[in-house]
Amino acid sequence: MTDPARALAGRRERSLLELPSVARMAAVLAERCREPSWVRTLVAGLDRFRSLGGHDDLEALLAAAGADSAVADRALVAFARALGGQPDAAVAGLAMGAKVWFRLNGVPVAWRPLPAVAAARRLPEAGLPDPAERLLVLAPIGSGLHLAELLRLRVGDLGSLDADGRLLPHPEAEPLAVRYEQRRGRSAERITFLSFAARTAVLEHLERRRQEGLDTGPRSPLVAGPDGRPAGGATVARARRRSNAIIRAGSNVNVELCRKTGEFFREWGLPGSRFVPVAPSGAAMSSGGSNHPSGGSQEEDHDVAATPTSATCSATA
Repeated sequence: MTDPARALAGRRERSLLELPSVARMAAVLAERCREPSWVRTLVAGLDRFRSLGGHDDLEALLAAAGADSAVADRALVAFARALGGQPDAAVAGLAMGAKVWFRLNGVPVAWRPLPAVAAARRLPEAGLPDPAERLLVLAPIGSGLHLAELLRLRVGDLGSLDADGRLLPHPEAEPLAVRYEQRRGRSAERITFLSFAARTAVLEHLERRRQEGLDTGPRSPLVAGPDGRPAGGATVARARRRSNAIIRAGSNVNVELCRKTGEFFREWGLPGSRFVPVAPSGAAMSSGGSNHPSGGSQEEDHDVAATPTSATCSATA
């Protein structure tokens, strides 16, 4: 099990573990999630909710929400509005920490999308026209799910959480929690969360299956082929090739960006290394009758300002 204090070592949000409610949230996540990143991500999200929402006393807010869950709903909506200009995917990601915190402390706050001014860019359907393949590509990103774990999932393995971190089946929940069986190493039942994009892919996949009269009940496979049965080997192979291509492309972009950044600093030096201060044009006359701070002439000042180094810096600035 992950130690929450170790997962948050060196981070500002670690101080929130002094609050009983945050310590409980972190402890449940550490026990139920395989990836320690969920402790860091969700505690950091709660800290953002606290600061932007003006909730300096989280324990007092939790007590009020415990008496009336509408308090929690209103606080989440106000937080979403404080993120004015952010698309729906960003709002969902930033509000996840607060939603999980409320639920794991016994407040039955609604897990549904919050208001947002715009929709984030979606993956073009033409890029991955097969809904099962799209889900296979998107679901592992950020969730930590292995391909075999994803293929074993049923629709009933999706939902929200109760106060003990157990799954409450609800495939339209937002955020969308996933219950899966870990078989590598120590066998255990774990939870993780799908990204907003992966959740969208789930909803589109299930809706298409409903329209075609296929089973979408709790026992049906999450990733299904055209006949409603588990996705076949060909679909999985295509998704694996596409995932590998995406990883290679991202790696190549990262390597090229690092290379260009290094080349820039080798040519131009560290930030500020070519800066040459220039006296203000309206500098006061010195006691010696010159308007240059060092006693030189205006022409000398003009010559300094026009040196190749300073001119180049001005151009590049």
